[in-house]
Amino acid sequence: MSNTTGKTMLSQKELKAADALGHLDIPKIESRVLFYLFKKEGVTAREIEQSVDLRQPEVSKGTNALIDRKWIKASLIKKKGKGRPYYKFYMAKPKESIISDIQDGMQKRMEREKQDMQVIHELSGVKN
Repeated sequence: MSNTTGKTMLSQKELKAADALGHLDIPKIESRVLFYLFKKEGVTAREIEQSVDLRQPEVSKGTNALIDRKWIKASLIKKKGKGRPYYKFYMAKPKESIISDIQDGMQKRMEREKQDMQVIHELSGVKN
């Protein structure tokens, strides 16, 4: 069941920061999940879904991407008796380290773009 009210448990500042990550090539879904986990760890996908106003497939996509980046980890929880197991999500790195990773990625992209511009200038004969 999705939170269809359009409300999120993230503050306006957190939403603004999550949106800013979009400008740094971190998709909106991932950034919202990440900021929610900055705020609260040990949460289920359903809790993320309801708290951050995302649908289940979006939460799954976002958490999988963050796991691939090694920023979060998932712990399988088995229910007593019958029932499907579920995952709880935790930070795999301190948030300072994640922000540093984002900054490093941004600096690498900027350096690549600078080198690309140099090649363009050289090949076009336009001086820098």
